[in-house]
Amino acid sequence: MYKEAAGLAAKRGYTRVMTFKEGIPGWVKAGFSLDTQHALPGLEVSSLGADEVKGLLDKAIILDVRTPSLYGMGCIKGSYRIPLEHLSDRFSEIPKGRKIIVVDHAGKQVLVAGRFLKTKGYEDVERLQGGLMAWMTRGFALEK
Repeated sequence: MYKEAAGLAAKRGYTRVMTFKEGIPGWVKAGFSLDTQHALPGLEVSSLGADEVKGLLDKAIILDVRTPSLYGMGCIKGSYRIPLEHLSDRFSEIPKGRKIIVVDHAGKQVLVAGRFLKTKGYEDVERLQGGLMAWMTRGFALEK
């Protein structure tokens, strides 16, 4: 995603754009500190396997937080598609009072999205362990 962010900055007119491929883990490993003043609280967001999610499709809202460039591979039928980068602006589109299962490509961004939703009053939020890659590995269909 760092390449996408750098491209967006360049499109907006920034001329001295650099990337740090190692990301936050590399930053911390190098001994630099992080500003955690605005970090999401460490709320628990439990994970579900693909089989469990399949059994809940008629009862839950599936929230797909992948970037639009990955939607071409397909989505779980009936998913709300709100990229993680737009979730803070669009979370109110997600109805409250139902179970929400957050999915992404490989299960790496769902914890952030789940914690964010919990801070906004969504109580029953879980995440698909392993993302859509785990879903497809089980042989479950995606809607194009």
